[in-house]
Amino acid sequence: MNNIYFAIYNPATDSIEIFAGEKLKIIFNCTRLNNNVYLENPLDIAYLHWLAREEPFNYIYFALQPDGLQEYVEAMNVFN
Repeated sequence: MNNIYFAIYNPATDSIEIFAGEKLKIIFNCTRLNNNVYLENPLDIAYLHWLAREEPFNYIYFALQPDGLQEYVEAMNVFN
């Protein structure tokens, strides 16, 4: 059996859907995950929206780390 992993951002539900194998579907609600991030500038939410849309696996990777999304936003602010 081959495990095929596929992730896609669903803008209708603001969530990332991960398909693992034939029968397993995992859904991460981006709105709930983003609510845990403190934003100094409200426009910084664009970093998280871009990451979810363009790199859904990386978004989930950061979301599963303690303070991962927070640190991602802070790092993006350093570079921009």
